[in-house]
Amino acid sequence: MQGKKFVVILTAVLALCLFLSGCGDETETVQVTSLRIGKDGSITSDIVEDFGKENYALESLEAMIREEADRYNAGGSPNAVTLNGIAMSETEEGKVWVSMQYASSADYMDFNGVELFYGTPAEAEAAGFKLNVELIGASDAGSRIGREEMFDMKTAHILIIRQSAQVSQVVLPEKILYMSEGTQLAGNKTATLPGPDEDADITWTGELTYILTK
Repeated sequence: MQGKKFVVILTAVLALCLFLSGCGDETETVQVTSLRIGKDGSITSDIVEDFGKENYALESLEAMIREEADRYNAGGSPNAVTLNGIAMSETEEGKVWVSMQYASSADYMDFNGVELFYGTPAEAEAAGFKLNVELIGASDAGSRIGREEMFDMKTAHILIIRQSAQVSQVVLPEKILYMSEGTQLAGNKTATLPGPDEDADITWTGELTYILTK
């Protein structure tokens, strides 16, 4: 429950803006909140958002995040959720940068109350995610694969995420091969996810999005 409480509080303080993110040889300025997936399955969430100074001091926001992370970690690993950093933007007045680190997609999912998985197709189904979906080729929209073809790709990994207005782009550790229809390729390892019709709709929740990498 503390994870969902964290999302509600943080969403009330922060509103969509921009940040700088990079992964490997792909470094780019991103206009949306993003997640970066590590080869070890760890998750980095980087956000730069509008900050309501009239309601919160930066120190109060940092203390709230650390308190929520400590409460979550007390139930398991001491490093499951950590705050990488928090600071006011030097280039955008009224913006705050927050970077969170999660040891696994399971920790991200439990802490934030948002469905997220990263692993092999077999591990995905073992975790309860159904792969009865059709994915389109990242470089060839005419190429499509289903569950059987996914399982034939022994070294493939799949990202599954329940989209929300807070996450619009993901950076994967490997080249993207196939993805859900509506997802857009923004680089060999970067994908822009489907989002709400209006950016201001912070409560929007979409369908599950699937991205398969080699």
